Amino acid sequence: MYTARLLLFLIDLVFGIIQAILMLRIILELFAANSSTPFVAWTYDISNTLLYPFHNIFPSPVLRGGFLLDISAVVAVLAYALLAYFVTELIRFVNYQSTRYYNK
Repeated sequence: MYTARLLLFLIDLVFGIIQAILMLRIILELFAANSSTPFVAWTYDISNTLLYPFHNIFPSPVLRGGFLLDISAVVAVLAYALLAYFVTELIRFVNYQSTRYYNK
């Protein structure tokens, strides 16, 4: 039971960090942040590895003023959220079944 709680916490932490990095990328691209600054370049470098499976799924529209809405990053945030949900539900299901089996 303690192991399941620890796993759920770690999954929430890891996927929360992933989603925060991707959301930061979306915001920086939306407001046309200067990619030559170290923080923005670091954010883009880190998030590129997370976006690799979703690269160019949909075209990213360029809005007036040079603002970019990265649809691939939005899809990635949704996909990682669904993955986190399914993994946590699987752990809860396995934990419930094991405690039910051992408590007979």
